[in-house]
Amino acid sequence: MSKRIALVTGGSKGIGRELCLRLKDDGYQVFSASRSKSLPLGMDGITQISVDFSNSQETRSFAENFMADFGAPVVLINNAGYGAFYEWAEFPEEEITHQIQVLFSSPVELCRIFAPIMAEQGSGVILNLSSLATHYPLPYMPMYNAGKSALSSFTESMMLEYQDFPKFIDFRMGDVRTGFNQSANRQENLIQSVKSAWDQIEKQLNDSISVETSVVQIFGRIKREKSGTFFGGSLFQRIVLPIVFRSLPNRLRSLLIKNWYTD
Repeated sequence: MSKRIALVTGGSKGIGRELCLRLKDDGYQVFSASRSKSLPLGMDGITQISVDFSNSQETRSFAENFMADFGAPVVLINNAGYGAFYEWAEFPEEEITHQIQVLFSSPVELCRIFAPIMAEQGSGVILNLSSLATHYPLPYMPMYNAGKSALSSFTESMMLEYQDFPKFIDFRMGDVRTGFNQSANRQENLIQSVKSAWDQIEKQLNDSISVETSVVQIFGRIKREKSGTFFGGSLFQRIVLPIVFRSLPNRLRSLLIKNWYTD
C-alpha cells in the first residue's frame, strides 16, 4: 500500500520543518515546498521541491505538476510566510505584492487545485496556518496582518462550502520562538517609537512557546480531522486573548494594542 502523502509549504525551517518531521514519523510520505534548493541535515526521507511562492505562475505550475505526478495530498499545510516590518510611508511596493502573494494568494491557489480532488476522493485535511494577528495586529506589519486575516476569512468560507471533505482548519497561531524575526525584511534606521514597537515584538517572540510545542498543537488538530477555527500559542494567547477579543469593544482593544507597543 502506498503511503499517505503530506505536503507542507515552507517546510525547510521553523514550524514547517518540525511539521515535516512529525508527519514523517507518523508514516506519511512528506513533501516540503519552499524556496530552498535542499533540506537541512536531519530531514532524511523528506522530499524537497523548490518553489518561489511569491511568484503566482510558479505556484500554479508547481501545484499542477504535483497533481500530475503524485495526485492530491491527504494533508496539505499552508505554512509558508515571512514578515515585513516598515513604516507605511517607507513600505516597499514589491513587499506589498510579495506579502499578498505568499501569505494569501499562493495558499488560495493550492486550495483551488487540490480541494476539489480531495472532495471527489472523500478524504483530506487542509490546514491554513494563520495568526493571532487577525485579532491583534502587529504594528508596522500591515500586509502580514492583512494577509493572515484574508487567509482566515477564506478558510472559514471553505468550511461552508466543503462540509464533508476536505476538512478545512483555520489555525490562528500566537507567538512561537523561531527565527521569524531574524528572517523578516525590515526598515533600516528606525526612529525611536518604531524601534520600541520592534523591541516589544522581539521580546514577545523570545518569551513564547517552542516550535515543538506549537507542532504538538497543530498536529493534534490534523489528527482529529475536524473542520474549524482553532488557536495556538501560550495558554494566555490560546484561551484568554480570543475571549478578550469577543468581549472588548474595538476601540478599547485598539487602545490596548497601541499602549502595549508604545515605549
